[in-house]
Amino acid sequence: MTLIYVITRIITFPGAFFRKLWELLVCRVCKIAVYDERAFKYSEFCGHTEHELLAENPWKSFFMCWFPFTMNLILSTYFLSGSAYQLVYIGDTGNVLSYLFLWLGISFAANCAPSFEDMLAFKDSVYGRKNVFLKIIFAPFFALFCVMSCLEKYSLTFLLAVAYGVCFPYVFGWVLPVLSVFQSIF
Repeated sequence: MTLIYVITRIITFPGAFFRKLWELLVCRVCKIAVYDERAFKYSEFCGHTEHELLAENPWKSFFMCWFPFTMNLILSTYFLSGSAYQLVYIGDTGNVLSYLFLWLGISFAANCAPSFEDMLAFKDSVYGRKNVFLKIIFAPFFALFCVMSCLEKYSLTFLLAVAYGVCFPYVFGWVLPVLSVFQSIF
């Protein structure tokens, strides 16, 4: 299973590199000890930064899961917004740059999920406490991170990213006309 995981991280190397970069940035901001900064290694940490686990601080463990997820999702949406519309929705296959942007969008989407260890540290830091308010606030984030990290463990985020890239223009195709109506009103 590790071989398939490493292969999908090599295919989507820009997203894997940037996720590692975002995790390293969180480690530097939160003053977390880093053990291995290499982006590509033959293990389940391929595309991740190996660091000290954060079971004692729920906000730092949340930031470790949330920030790389959000940054890669924003980059994925940026690249897919033009390329997926042009290639999938319109069917204009003449532009080579659209293929590159589609691959980059899928690459960033495939590498959004936090590592399984980061998700477990987040779970321990939030649900190992008696603070009910934190448990309620972090519940939707924990559910998302748990599902995504479990899917990533078996390289299913790659297939999910391809589906996201193909379905992106159809799902968001109805949002843009609604936004233009609101823009014309205000």
